[in-house]
Amino acid sequence: MKKIILLIAFTVLCINQAFAKRARIPVCFPCEKLALVEDLPDDENLKEGTDFLNLGYLYEEYSAVWIPAWNKKGKYVLVNEDETLYYDLTEAQLAELKTKYNLELSSHPLSLWKKIGGKIVYILLIGFIIWSKLSPNDEDEEVEEQPTQETTE
Repeated sequence: MKKIILLIAFTVLCINQAFAKRARIPVCFPCEKLALVEDLPDDENLKEGTDFLNLGYLYEEYSAVWIPAWNKKGKYVLVNEDETLYYDLTEAQLAELKTKYNLELSSHPLSLWKKIGGKIVYILLIGFIIWSKLSPNDEDEEVEEQPTQETTE
């Protein structure tokens, strides 16, 4: 089992070195992310150009290989339908949206995966690496058996 894991790790490292200029491991320290919180009704007051705006959440995320490790508290914003453009909201504007559309907003509206999912994956990965380093090596403890010779008379 350990040989297979080492072979996979070695292969990944070699591939990463071979394609280092073309493909890099995706790492964010930090990256701004937008998450859609509430799809608001199409209202002319919430229209920017041809897009209707929705309620979103802007936050900073620390991640590696698309697995979120940590995120900072963000703020509520208005986002376009493509989630590529956002507009800041003041506390008064946010309170007005809450009352007008009867919204119940939490202080940290991200999904469970974004909050703690990546942390669990990283803890399990680090635990597996530590366990594999500390566990006794079965191959070293094997005792070679000497063949017995039978005498026939």
